[in-house]
Amino acid sequence: MLRWPSFFVVFEEDGANGRSRGVSSGKFRFCGEGDCPDWVLAEIISTLSNLSIENLEQLSDLVAQRICGQAFEEAKIKSLTSTLTNEGKTAVACINFMLTSAARYSCTESIFGEEIQQLGLPKDHAAVMCRVLQKHSAAIRQTLISKSFRINELKSVRDISTPGQTPPNYATLELKISQELVDGLPKDTTHVLNIDRAQMKALLAELKLARDVMQKYENKPDS
Repeated sequence: MLRWPSFFVVFEEDGANGRSRGVSSGKFRFCGEGDCPDWVLAEIISTLSNLSIENLEQLSDLVAQRICGQAFEEAKIKSLTSTLTNEGKTAVACINFMLTSAARYSCTESIFGEEIQQLGLPKDHAAVMCRVLQKHSAAIRQTLISKSFRINELKSVRDISTPGQTPPNYATLELKISQELVDGLPKDTTHVLNIDRAQMKALLAELKLARDVMQKYENKPDS
């Protein structure tokens, strides 16, 4: 019986510059068996593929070091990405996503290399990305574990209900979240939502109950 691969990429001819561009479809191991974000695909094709192999390797190594908590050498980053727009910020974000995601899902270097080539990265460029992943994957994974409880952390809740704008019997809440994962990258975000006041009272009661249970465990003497 024939089996289709878990992913495939169709290459379409770009009439504007005579080059081929990849269009991804399916699931990718380095994305946790999920889809590759469109912005990552766009960066691979338009930016990473146009860097020299040496610059891509150095840039990827610096990004990996940054993920692991080391100081970010901005001057060197700007030098390596001097030919790119946005001072290379989108390229850095793309590499960050690729390395972090591959390490998070324990993607092997060989599969990682195959998949990013399927997304349009040239073979030699993919090879240097694999070398960087092999060098830093264990440290990146450990960093992710140590930071796991600081991602998507609720920092504050504020009632910003306004007469005439907030629906009747509802409350408008502003939620600030620290290090929410957005397209694979941690960002501080703010969300505004309307919640039924009756549901809000029920939610508050459940949260207080959960807090009391946690406090009992914290105060329980060791046996």
